[in-house]
Amino acid sequence: MENVKKTDLSDKLTILIAAKADSEDRLTNLKITLDYINYHFDVPIILSEQDETPKLDNICKEKNVKHIFFETSDFFNRQKGVNICAKKALTPVIAHYDADILLKPQQINAAVKTILNKSADIVYPYDGHFYDIPKHYHKQIAETKNLNCVNLKECYLFNSHSVGGVVIFDRKHYWKCGGANENFKGLGYEDNEIYGRFKKLDSKIVRTQWPLYHLTHVRKDTSYDHNPYLELNKRESLRIRDLSKEQLLADIADWNWLK
Repeated sequence: MENVKKTDLSDKLTILIAAKADSEDRLTNLKITLDYINYHFDVPIILSEQDETPKLDNICKEKNVKHIFFETSDFFNRQKGVNICAKKALTPVIAHYDADILLKPQQINAAVKTILNKSADIVYPYDGHFYDIPKHYHKQIAETKNLNCVNLKECYLFNSHSVGGVVIFDRKHYWKCGGANENFKGLGYEDNEIYGRFKKLDSKIVRTQWPLYHLTHVRKDTSYDHNPYLELNKRESLRIRDLSKEQLLADIADWNWLK
């Protein structure tokens, strides 16, 4: 593994991760993701865990990650998790960051620079292509901290116009627009709702180059295709979509997680 000089973003960006360890794959992918970020960046990472008992505290301690445990038997609420983290962040830029996502360092650097230059309020730090990376690549990525080994022709393209995985925000603008909508449960429709809501509120939204790399895993409770609340999430997404800008601002003013 070649020596790479870390980029110091310690006073600029905070990585926010909401997680629940529902499988060994989730744990392994989280370790790979945290090691990869820490290898390339000096950056604060805050992870919120929702579960009946903590399972990620030791990993966080080992990886120098701030761990916030939220004891609950409720269904995983990713949006609440990232808001919990965002309230602890002190940097001008924050990132919703799924626990199994990798990007080229240039993508993160470009996104942060774009926000700090006031050229955007939100940056999707990839070109919309969301690739699922097979397990036979995971070990090499973990060892090299490099994505050059991945042949995207061998990877499944989940989405060519994705708005999930990693989203980077101007922190003040994030709260001005309501933060993450905690009316969602689990995964499904929440990424589209954020994009539509922030766009309706006149946010400057841009993308960077290159695709997003998602470490494949078994799909259990925290995956959208096993979410019993998908219909509820769909209704909330459509409700927000159908509001006028003025109605949306009035709706946000009543959101209890902002109080």
